[in-house]
Amino acid sequence: MNSLIDLSTIHDASTRLSTDIVRTATIMSPGLSALIKRPTYLKLENTQIGGSFKARGVLNKFACIQEELATQRFVAVSGGNFGIAVAEAAARLKADVTVVMPQTAPASSINRIRALNISVVVAESVQEAFAHATVLKQQGYVVLDDCADTAIAEGHGTLALEFMADCKELTDVFVAVGSGAMLAGVATVLKAAKPDIRIWGVETEGANSMDRALRSGKPVEIEVSSIVSTLGVPVISDIMLHHAQAYLEGIVVVSDSDAIRGMMSFGEDGKQWVEPAAGSLVAGALKVAPKLPPDAVVGLVVCGGNIDQKDMQKWIRTLNIS
Repeated sequence: MNSLIDLSTIHDASTRLSTDIVRTATIMSPGLSALIKRPTYLKLENTQIGGSFKARGVLNKFACIQEELATQRFVAVSGGNFGIAVAEAAARLKADVTVVMPQTAPASSINRIRALNISVVVAESVQEAFAHATVLKQQGYVVLDDCADTAIAEGHGTLALEFMADCKELTDVFVAVGSGAMLAGVATVLKAAKPDIRIWGVETEGANSMDRALRSGKPVEIEVSSIVSTLGVPVISDIMLHHAQAYLEGIVVVSDSDAIRGMMSFGEDGKQWVEPAAGSLVAGALKVAPKLPPDAVVGLVVCGGNIDQKDMQKWIRTLNIS
């Protein structure tokens, strides 16, 4: 069985990253508190460099392999945010990186990476994106894998050190799952600081690979069909599943439509510009909140804000949301 991340490695990552990332704010949201009917605090990783929490894990990983950056070629598969974080770090550190993205990824994310003069390959599907990365691996590329790399998860976990320092009252924290790496790092910190805290993973239908893995007791490959590309991972790795089994209170699966409505609630009620993966947290919290104790204090890890107006309008039209 895979071992769990050691808390000390996340503290090491925090020290390593101290001058490279933003210590993002934690705020109480009156509007979302009223909607969820519990005090609700937001960890604003949508204001992180690169527009998402992914910079934490990527920069921690690059710091751990800095001697290889000048001699190796790298490939990363991404639905958006991971690719942006990899591209921005690679451009700064002069690393040779190719980012492979499914065509469902936001056009704004693809354009942003290309603007950094980083090679982008757009594949027809998530599965084909991973298959293309496998081909490049066979050609000698090193895969940057946020689905199974604990150095990346440890970097992501640094956000939870800040969240707990800012809001010790938290009883229930909602985390968008995706690859499971952020969940693993964040849960390691939260459970060490407060063993009785409840951690809820949130996925969308058609991107619920962690839900399927937990129900089966092992990784299960799914056909990714959700429009929320940043959550679209075909199969959860053993190591990330192990962390979910150890720490999660439960998984909440919401529809794409509810994720988009949650994104709109973030704007209208929370006064934050976020992407659908973050919007899924509102939908998840609304499902769980009625079962929580009256004195529960909710935390939402606002994972990213990398969308533009065209992306938002397209999703609203596609799902016929009014």
